[in-house]
Amino acid sequence: MSKPIQQIIKRACLVIIVVNAIYLSSCLIFYSKDNESITQSIKNSIFTPTYSYAHMKASDQDEATATDYWEEIKKLLKRVESNEDNKYWLTDANISHTNLKVNANDFTNNTQSENSWNNKNSIFYDPRLTLSLYINYIKHNYGKDGDQEDLRVPFDWADWVDLTLLNEDLAKPLADRRNCDWIKKFTKIDQNSDISAIKCMDNSDLSPNLLKDLGFDSHEQLPGYVIYGYCENRAFHDTRIAQGKSYIFTHLQNPYKLVFLNKDGGTYEVNVEDSKKGIAKSGLMNEYLSNNFANNKDVLKKINVEGSELNIDFNPSKEFESLKKNKVQPKHLKPHEDPYQMYQLLHDKDIIKSPNLHLPKEAFRYSSSIVHEKFTLLERLRNLQDLTRKENAFYNSLKLSREHNGNNEPPYFQMSTLAVIGDPHNVDKDQGWHYDWRFFNGGLNYEREGWTQTELTIRTNIILERLVRNWFRFAEEKGLVSWLMHGPLLSWYWNGLTFPFDNDIDIQMPVKELVRLGEYYNQTLVIEDSEEGYGKYLIDVGTFIHNRDISTKGNHIDARLIDVDSGIYIDITGLSTSNAAVPQLYYSNGMFGDNERDMEKFNDRRKHFYTLNQLAPLKYSMLGGVPAYVPNQISSRLQFEYPSGLTRPEYLKWHFVPKLGLWLSENQLKGAFDVNDYSVSLFHDSQVDKVSMMELVLDMSDEEMYKLLKSDDMILSEYYNTQKLTKLHEMEKKYLFDIKNESSSETGTIDIIVEDNNELKTNTKLELEYNKFVNKNFKMHKPSTISLFQYERFEQPLHHKK
Repeated sequence: MSKPIQQIIKRACLVIIVVNAIYLSSCLIFYSKDNESITQSIKNSIFTPTYSYAHMKASDQDEATATDYWEEIKKLLKRVESNEDNKYWLTDANISHTNLKVNANDFTNNTQSENSWNNKNSIFYDPRLTLSLYINYIKHNYGKDGDQEDLRVPFDWADWVDLTLLNEDLAKPLADRRNCDWIKKFTKIDQNSDISAIKCMDNSDLSPNLLKDLGFDSHEQLPGYVIYGYCENRAFHDTRIAQGKSYIFTHLQNPYKLVFLNKDGGTYEVNVEDSKKGIAKSGLMNEYLSNNFANNKDVLKKINVEGSELNIDFNPSKEFESLKKNKVQPKHLKPHEDPYQMYQLLHDKDIIKSPNLHLPKEAFRYSSSIVHEKFTLLERLRNLQDLTRKENAFYNSLKLSREHNGNNEPPYFQMSTLAVIGDPHNVDKDQGWHYDWRFFNGGLNYEREGWTQTELTIRTNIILERLVRNWFRFAEEKGLVSWLMHGPLLSWYWNGLTFPFDNDIDIQMPVKELVRLGEYYNQTLVIEDSEEGYGKYLIDVGTFIHNRDISTKGNHIDARLIDVDSGIYIDITGLSTSNAAVPQLYYSNGMFGDNERDMEKFNDRRKHFYTLNQLAPLKYSMLGGVPAYVPNQISSRLQFEYPSGLTRPEYLKWHFVPKLGLWLSENQLKGAFDVNDYSVSLFHDSQVDKVSMMELVLDMSDEEMYKLLKSDDMILSEYYNTQKLTKLHEMEKKYLFDIKNESSSETGTIDIIVEDNNELKTNTKLELEYNKFVNKNFKMHKPSTISLFQYERFEQPLHHKK
């Protein structure tokens, strides 16, 4: 029988089944004495199915067939490992394209050549040059003890963030450049309002003194629109990008410090000069040539010679390797800088010692008397000597916090509020809430020419993986205690990775660690290990962290780690004691027992409350191959925040695939199944029935798994990259959780019950076994994604498929 005829028969049968089902359901509802409960039961069975996937085996097929397909899958993985013709380029996270050849004469500060970037009215950007020069400078100026409080370096944001989008405007005559009217035209604001409403000045209105204060010599060096502050009105996508880049170029203050991360342990740190001075003005290139070519006559005779080409290769990975080979000692944490002994604990070699971290209640107590004491000490110091920029910022934070409270403090963080209506390229109606407006460099899913949706998803995964990686590496090196919470904790529960559909990363800290972060590391630019990538991340701590009451003005987030290449960030919140009342919901939903009403509780500034034993001891785990802490009590907290989050394997057309340990989109999964098995109706093959797709995914056979991997190189590459990590996480879950299947007499379905495994606390043998497992396996793995710079500059354009 032909396939079309089979499909007709199948659909006819389905019509009969559907009609009968509707009739039977109607009868049940009509004749039931409890119509409402039956209706709810039907609703539950249709819309909220729960399945057990934790116990699933490789396949339900016969053993011989299953073995055959697993052998075929192994062959696919071996093919990926060999990576002939670089077909599976996504699986190779080793850094490449590290060499950059430039004419060094174009970057010296003592030449009048029109080709010098010091004399051009345009912007040059390549992180390989920036990092090479700064790392080389550290190599020749860093002391032997790794303590460099007096070493200061020049800085200009244009060398660290890609602002070359402004070159289009800078290339035009002054009269032809876009001005503030262009910004206003594409901002949701009364078009008759003054340009001050959008925090913009026309280039022509800048006075000579203001021009000089901004660090420029002429009007020609600036775009036609000069953004000097944040406009909360929604702007269209490209306009919002332009606003941020103009602000960074002209008004963003220098960070206080640069911290270079080092995968071999320790950090290299230098303070930053107050004034703006880029590479071409600072003399960094001159010093580089002097340090590296002092005895090379061929190079020396070409330096600053008009028309002379002094082409030199710059390679930050090699510079960083050379820095370490020259035995330049990085800075390591001292015992007094590790108040909760986290650094000491994580560097202990005892394989049976628990890596879980106990925290005292004092870590969460931060009273007004402590704030007053800190303020008084700094005020006395201020009367004796000039404070550093970092000290002065912390002093002002204390002062302003004392003058405000949660009801009248101005909001600190500002996001890229985007216009949605009227922008057909904003396909997922991105409101812009998850981007810092200054560093916004395009919506994660915003339609852009030359990019597919799959390629945008890859970019998102890279950004999130590198953010998490560099935060926890930095935090461990500085002994800063933090842990996963909210969405990332739920994501961790499923497969030990981040959700591909959620760009929210939430981290919590005890309030005293938050204050330490603000006092010593606020406005620090954290730089990724240059042998792994070229990421840069700004630590931005809010002014009002010393106020611990509930904020009614939007200051729910205390600090952020911001990826300056995308504007995506990690939200950091502190937990502390406060006078806030615990909502009754916490008691009625069983988060707290009635006998715990008088127990001390800790909260953030948005009414999330915890007891100490719910948080600590923190459990040592991994997220995406990166060591991270998770709270002591997990399942109850997640079920409180996400009632079906632990049991529902579908969200917004993304499905968890137990066979792969991955979340995949509906469109990615369609190719693995017969369209008739998941289509929503008999006549609309393109529409997917959510429940049918869920059932297919959860019951996926080895053959379907093979078919899926074979047909999609992206999925195969992701599976290859993550399989070891997701299997480790499955083993970890067996220690941490007790997952049961229970029949529900009310709904007639099989429900999954997820609880923390309390035996881990009472069974000493099991605890030792768990400790060994954690200490052996949970360490910083190699990156699972290529670097963002490498992907955007080289790999995506090369491998783009229309």
